Amino acid sequence: MKSERDFRNYLGGAALAFGIVLLSSEILHLVFGGVSEADAASLYPTILDIYLAVHVVGGFLGGYLVARVRHTGFIQTGIITAVIAFVFEFVYNIVVLQAVTDLYALVSLLIGCIIGAVVLRARIGGEKS
Repeated sequence: MKSERDFRNYLGGAALAFGIVLLSSEILHLVFGGVSEADAASLYPTILDIYLAVHVVGGFLGGYLVARVRHTGFIQTGIITAVIAFVFEFVYNIVVLQAVTDLYALVSLLIGCIIGAVVLRARIGGEKS
């Protein structure tokens, strides 16, 4: 039963991380989707920075909340949550957008989830002392 509960927690955190990424991607498409090619070339670095920052923020929230429930194996919790969120994003992009997700998204999710889990660990350690 415990492993099923852990799996549900991982799925919940990954769904939250992916939901934040999906929502922000759609907002970026809405805001920057109608610009000309010349403007798009100049805006590409900005859009990419926002895209990667949102992956880190989504990963942070997902990793933090899953680690908050688990209380053990913080780094492992962050990694598993990030990989599941990346699988969600990969499947969504293949099925809906017919595009492949880049590895920058995985790295950003990993960084965000691990930082979120470690921040919780530091916060718990600070409360105990």
